[in-house]
Amino acid sequence: MILQDLYRGKYAPLTLMVSKNSDARDKLDAAQEALIAALPEEKRELVDASQDAFMELVMDEGEAAFAEGVAFGIRLMMEVLHK
Repeated sequence: MILQDLYRGKYAPLTLMVSKNSDARDKLDAAQEALIAALPEEKRELVDASQDAFMELVMDEGEAAFAEGVAFGIRLMMEVLHK
């Protein structure tokens, strides 16, 4: 059952996500590399700290969106089944 798989960690939707916009990823990587190259050595760690904070935010937002999507799906099923 999917709920058991979710509970036991066998199903992790985030790991199944594949970006369909590799061009955007390439542009982001190139911009980050250019920024790092333009910064003095002692400031380059700021880019890593910024990227880490950004990724933490993205993960938190992804988790919230997933939970809301599951809740919406459950409400939808309940509405359909109770008619």
